[in-house]
Amino acid sequence: MVDHTPLEAAGQALIAFLFLGTAAINSTMKAKQHADRIAAQGIPFPWAVLWAGFAMQYAGGIMIALDVWTDIGAVVLIVFTVLATAIFHRFWEVEDPLRRHLHQAFVFSNCAICGGLLLLI
Repeated sequence: MVDHTPLEAAGQALIAFLFLGTAAINSTMKAKQHADRIAAQGIPFPWAVLWAGFAMQYAGGIMIALDVWTDIGAVVLIVFTVLATAIFHRFWEVEDPLRRHLHQAFVFSNCAICGGLLLLI
């Protein structure tokens, strides 16, 4: 374990909370909705892809939360974030201007999240 300042520890905990919290919600209450969205993109084996994503979120989030293999956890979560963004936030395919804007905002937010994860490496 690395000695962290209180702000570094808080930032690391918040990043872990983001991934663990969304994984918990999505894997228990929204799994079918997400699997349907993956299938709609034409991605084969949508349930396997979905559960692989959940595994990445849980594994990376736990590594960061426990400050164990944090660099590996951060890389796992960067890969997850890039892939999830490519699957779920294809703003260029969205007709409705408000929905397109929201998906663009998610892309920018996910870029910032990847930046925070890079700081953990």
